[in-house]
Amino acid sequence: MAYATTDGHTRDICLRLQETINENGHTVSLVNIKDDPMLDIKPFDKVVIGASIRYGKHSKLVYEFIKRNEQVLNNKPNAFFSVN
Repeated sequence: MAYATTDGHTRDICLRLQETINENGHTVSLVNIKDDPMLDIKPFDKVVIGASIRYGKHSKLVYEFIKRNEQVLNNKPNAFFSVN
């Protein structure tokens, strides 16, 4: 699960999702896009991206991350959620 957060709320939601998914027998890697903007998502079975919205826009890092990984994201199960 990759995320970008401004005030930490997106991270908190990701941590809760990670906990729930782990309880159901799956493994989740949680990565802040700011800390690892070049994250290679190819090895993952599924990808979830969470992003905060600030002043009506997602972080530029999120747009860049999605654009850079567009082909990979189009070829595996994925989800995106926004936090406002």
